[in-house]
Amino acid sequence: MTQKRYSKRRVKNGELGMATIFKNAHLLDPMQGVEGRGDVLIENGKIVGILQDDLAIGKIVPILVPQWDTQIIDLGGAFLSPGWIDIHTHVFNTIGDFCLPADDVGIRSGVTTIADAGTSGILTFDAFRHSVINTAKTRVYAFMDPSLLYIATSDFIAHRLEIAANPRNQDVERAAAAVEANRDVIVGFKVRPVRRAGEVQSPVMGAARALADRFNLPLMVHVGRFPQDEVVPPHELLPQLKAGDIVTHCFQPQFGLFDESGNLIPAAREAIDRGVLLDVGHSNADFSIATAKSAIAQGILPNTLSTDLNCFNIDTVGSLAAVMTKFVNLGLSLADVVERVTTRAAAAIGKSDQLGGFKPGQLADFTIFEWMDQEVVLEDGRGGNLQVSQMLKVKGVCRSGEYFGIERSPFDPEPILEDTQEPALV
Repeated sequence: MTQKRYSKRRVKNGELGMATIFKNAHLLDPMQGVEGRGDVLIENGKIVGILQDDLAIGKIVPILVPQWDTQIIDLGGAFLSPGWIDIHTHVFNTIGDFCLPADDVGIRSGVTTIADAGTSGILTFDAFRHSVINTAKTRVYAFMDPSLLYIATSDFIAHRLEIAANPRNQDVERAAAAVEANRDVIVGFKVRPVRRAGEVQSPVMGAARALADRFNLPLMVHVGRFPQDEVVPPHELLPQLKAGDIVTHCFQPQFGLFDESGNLIPAAREAIDRGVLLDVGHSNADFSIATAKSAIAQGILPNTLSTDLNCFNIDTVGSLAAVMTKFVNLGLSLADVVERVTTRAAAAIGKSDQLGGFKPGQLADFTIFEWMDQEVVLEDGRGGNLQVSQMLKVKGVCRSGEYFGIERSPFDPEPILEDTQEPALV
């Protein structure tokens, strides 16, 4: 990739120019069905024009005749898609020992927008907002845990101390006040559907359902287990979900949507038919390559791809690019995979008006990437693996018009260097 500018001042990495043209890109925008070589013009942080040989959208004259103060970034045929969105991450790293820095999961890994999945409850949300959301270069949204207190730690302290399933840890009115104060960043509610032994209802699910209905926001519901609490089983949980709600860890092999034979359970089929969305939420033991392969063969595809990245699954998950690579090798096309981290992900968090496509007026969020020849064994955390010969490699991002080149993502394996080589810059 090369950069030039029709002025004497060179634009630095991360600087916002008045106008930028991304030229010689392989455009891939499932929202509008745009694919193939083309150029994109952005001004003041928003998309204003797209030009291909047989397509012109919006303002195209400045692409044909660049103005004097226009930054030009020649992508040399690299892919340019709408900015990737990871809707299941854990980035409240200023409390506890579970979460990762937002910009490591986000911008530095080629992901322009992330959603934290419930690593803050009501009482800590201001701290989360001020220490993470407001300071990250990555755009950060939140599926807030509806509980008064939830802290994500390696030893599951909120569960070990019997806080998570305690009905006294719920206060719908205080939760509603937190939502009202943070409507710009709260995109839904994360539900760990735990309950006390012998009880029928999950107090977390009850509070979250009331809040979701009140604010017309989706639930993101965890399927699987927690070591210290009883969890509402899927056949009881799924009938409580509505269209637009999200089941994460959808390819969890033992305690999720599939029976012992790998067939979709009836409650899951009914939920999908109602419009409930399936999210990968890769994580470690909550994803099975074999389960995903079987589901895809049955025509059961995820609506969104996400990582569930945290401090304890980096080696297995790697990055959103690695998860995308897995699903290309599981049979989805590259366009299908990109759609699930752009158009569909934006819709899942209610941001299709701003994100997920190349429509003029949308925010200028892009991910630049290419295929890199590399023999790699990708794992699922349960003993399953995929042998691949190519990996998706992120080369840069544009976030609301700010361009960042990427030499190496933070969770990429360390490069093997010859003795005479200098360390790679990150």
